[in-house]
Amino acid sequence: MRAAIAVLAAAAIAAGVWSGAGSVRAATSAPARSDALPKGFFGVVPQAPPTEADLSLMEGTVETLRLPIYWSECEPAPGQYEFGAVDAEIGAAAAHGIGVMPFVYGRPAWLGVQNRPPLGDRAIAAWKRFLRVLVERYGSDGSFWIGRARRPIRRWQIWNEPNFSLFWGPRISPRGYAKLLAASAGTIRAADPKAKIVLAGIAPVGAGMKTWVFMRKLLRVPGARADFDFAAIHPYSTTVPELDYQLVKIRHAMAVGGAGRKPLIVSEVGVASQGEYGSAFVLGATGQAEFVQIAYSRLLKMRRAWRIAGVDWFTWRDEAHGDPHCSFCQGAGLLDLGGRPKLSWVVLRRLVAHWRS
Repeated sequence: MRAAIAVLAAAAIAAGVWSGAGSVRAATSAPARSDALPKGFFGVVPQAPPTEADLSLMEGTVETLRLPIYWSECEPAPGQYEFGAVDAEIGAAAAHGIGVMPFVYGRPAWLGVQNRPPLGDRAIAAWKRFLRVLVERYGSDGSFWIGRARRPIRRWQIWNEPNFSLFWGPRISPRGYAKLLAASAGTIRAADPKAKIVLAGIAPVGAGMKTWVFMRKLLRVPGARADFDFAAIHPYSTTVPELDYQLVKIRHAMAVGGAGRKPLIVSEVGVASQGEYGSAFVLGATGQAEFVQIAYSRLLKMRRAWRIAGVDWFTWRDEAHGDPHCSFCQGAGLLDLGGRPKLSWVVLRRLVAHWRS
């Protein structure tokens, strides 16, 4: 990859889309294609709503946007729905031929604290009502698509990182997540028989439960295995051996739990080019591009063994300020703060073109 990255860097600099610096630390070539990939395999997780310029740049490379649907923003009062922002994002993506896989998260203030799952009788009834409204709006026969370019949402991801105390309080509970999952799956499938249920992505975080432990405990709950169609993981790592370790562990936990044949979505993965917080995940511009190459090459090579149905890069564009809960998120974008493509974007675009040609 040293020669390939050097050539791409020279081309990117000549085109005025990259001005980064850094050392090349790994070598690999573009993976050979052996068969077609699933539709929507290459995704991105933006931290902010993509602009029209962003979507134009994504078109032809980014196939799926993993977007949040925050319950608290969409239903600020019981039965009072405000979908303007979500409509705009989903509609704009569809107009550019990009699908959306939302993760539905949070609870409104009228039901309590945002990161507390809606597990009480009143809360879970309201959650199910909200999901039904979402599916009837954006699903296979959703009212939103009347007179529009149709890209109906078929994959619904339930919550985000429930193995992390930041998103699931006050105490992490695979059994509690199984209860939320069961309520969600029944509601969504009843509203749209074509819909697929995606587990929340689980991540290797310090303030939480190990991903494979969470998965193992979740699958021990009676009925949980039937309540999802895709598992999901956020295998954050800086090397291929670390990436392999997490995928092997989660796949083993799924196999032991009787879900070994279910496909798996890598719904977040990424490293940064820069950031104001010190982090092993800040690799410099060239290091970030190298990671895109080696990580995607590995995931594509192993996609059959690990039953990988999609990979979503976190994130699209850099942020102005660091996040104390995520030491690398600030500089994890494929674009810099000014919207200029980094070398990592050049590498990803080339890789997608190779697989889709």
